[in-house]
Amino acid sequence: MTTKIDHRRQEVQQIVKNACDQLNQEGVDARNYVEQLAWLFFLKAFDEAEARREQEAVFDDKGFERRLAGDYAWSSWAKDTDHPDQMLEFVSGKLWTKLTSPDPKKGLGNDPMAQRFRRIFENVRNYCRRGASFARVVQQVDRLHFSDETDVHVLSEIYEDLLKRVAADSAGYAGEFYTQRHVIRAMVEVVRPQPGDRIYDPCFGTAGFLGESSDYIRRHNTLSTQQLDVLQRRTFYGLELKPLTYLLGTMNMILHGIEGANLELTNTLEVHSQNVSEKDKYSVILANPPYGGKMAQELQTNFRVRSGATECLFLQHIMANLAKGGRAGVIIPEGVLFRGGPDQKVRKELLEQFNVHTILSLPAGCFLPYTGVKTNVIFFDRPKDGKATESVWYYELTNDGFDLKSTRKPIEGNQIPHFLNDWTKRVEGENSWTMPLNDIIEHGYDLSAHNPNRKDDYEHRPALELVQSIKAKEERIMDLLSELEVILEK
Repeated sequence: MTTKIDHRRQEVQQIVKNACDQLNQEGVDARNYVEQLAWLFFLKAFDEAEARREQEAVFDDKGFERRLAGDYAWSSWAKDTDHPDQMLEFVSGKLWTKLTSPDPKKGLGNDPMAQRFRRIFENVRNYCRRGASFARVVQQVDRLHFSDETDVHVLSEIYEDLLKRVAADSAGYAGEFYTQRHVIRAMVEVVRPQPGDRIYDPCFGTAGFLGESSDYIRRHNTLSTQQLDVLQRRTFYGLELKPLTYLLGTMNMILHGIEGANLELTNTLEVHSQNVSEKDKYSVILANPPYGGKMAQELQTNFRVRSGATECLFLQHIMANLAKGGRAGVIIPEGVLFRGGPDQKVRKELLEQFNVHTILSLPAGCFLPYTGVKTNVIFFDRPKDGKATESVWYYELTNDGFDLKSTRKPIEGNQIPHFLNDWTKRVEGENSWTMPLNDIIEHGYDLSAHNPNRKDDYEHRPALELVQSIKAKEERIMDLLSELEVILEK
């Protein structure tokens, strides 16, 4: 059995490579061929899902009507590779109209599924201009089987590698939506999503947090048929601003076996409401919000604490949407933990209304090649009894299993397993310590991680670590100068 799986793994890898090579020959760059493959994967996976539901309906003696039937089904047009020019013409014309038209007679209707199709296909394009090239790519994709566990698992791995490649080629763009997989897994391990949870990412990007949460739930639970249905349709929620990213995230959820995730294409900060009803809140929130951006004055009015910093607004959004008994894990830049002004007001509210139990300090180069900004993961709950923060447990991660260069090559000494082992017991050691709330208040609600157990022996610290330490301090100084500038302008 193992030999068979390994053989299929190699086949799937070769299939995707062939498709990428064909697109490269067509002059399509990495970012665009990821988009191209994503929507082709989507249509192929959807066709298989429809075929599966059709078979189940026959077995249960029920009726079933395909959304993409007849000539519009992948299993129909994708087989016509002997007539590549006609295939390309059909896809670019009739099929695209079917997928994007709001007219019920021409399109798919106006229900949630139809709207999802429109959101996806209104914002992507076919980069193949020659019928022969397009047909060869379609042929490769048609060899994949999304109903096969091995294929889906391998495709998920390949897909993540492709996203990394996109990110490396265009760090400024892709760095906004790609979070390191090992960081995601660690955060999910702490938050521990369970069957029945409503799991939300307000800036879901490629849906890394949602996909990993799905895997975690399945890995740790034997789910009933009803629980599987809830997992499919009423568990995963997310908002995303960028159309391409929305497609990539939607496709990633399909690769993780979730076809019914509730994903919306919209600006989270525009739709934010301070008064969210309890029934609409989420029991788990995981996010890596964009940071470094400046928000327009008119959008700041949506928030009780106004700020031009997107990271400050996203944190307020997450706080407003966390249900009683809910758990959250959020990646934030270091500045949010110590800056005065709006950030300080939000930290005060966070500490007084939530239980901030853990802060994981990440290495300054953890998100290279996208950014060298020092970041932290802040974990907090919203207790049902209203019990707020009493103390915060810190863990200073200096080795996440990869070097702190842009290449991010694996190295020995990964401390993440130690963090996951120690955080539940709040173990104190060389890399971990506890800070009482009173001490935090005395320092102006400063939550930044200053390890009292670390001796800054500059003579023996690695040169790269010294450079990153200096950069982090410079960033803190710049943040403080920016605050001063704002005060002086007033």
